[in-house]
Amino acid sequence: MRGILAFLQGRWSLFLPFLAILLLLAVFWEQTPKLQVIATASDDVLLEEEIEPGDTFFHEYIHSVMKTPIREVFEINEDFEVVPIETWTQAFGAGIPYEADEPIRKEEGFYVIPDDGRVVEELRLIPSNLYTHTFQFKDETLYLSDMEEDDRRVMIHVQGG
Repeated sequence: MRGILAFLQGRWSLFLPFLAILLLLAVFWEQTPKLQVIATASDDVLLEEEIEPGDTFFHEYIHSVMKTPIREVFEINEDFEVVPIETWTQAFGAGIPYEADEPIRKEEGFYVIPDDGRVVEELRLIPSNLYTHTFQFKDETLYLSDMEEDDRRVMIHVQGG
């Protein structure tokens, strides 16, 4: 310890700026952006994967009134933000908004409705256990409807970046 103090004696003016720069780098160092799915009640991270602009993910569930599958597709933009890009549905009904002039296409038995491209800070879901509700990113699938009731409230967001 004396050797360190003797070395630093008279050199504090050089050491302190170096130490300040190291501390600033540690605080502001950008983390690799990751997509996270978190059980909000327990703060358990259910999924955490590195992302790149252009990556897409979706969640799919059964519409409570129409009893048909719904798929909501999201994309990671250049700023590592979550942007809804389209909704897949087999029928129109309660809770399936669309604009009259939107270019709806038909694909694989679904109507595909483009979204408005607004940024979503976080996506919060409360999946039901009555019907299958899944989340899919790359090769990972989470069966949200199979989770314990306390863990079924989830938040999807980007961490870092």
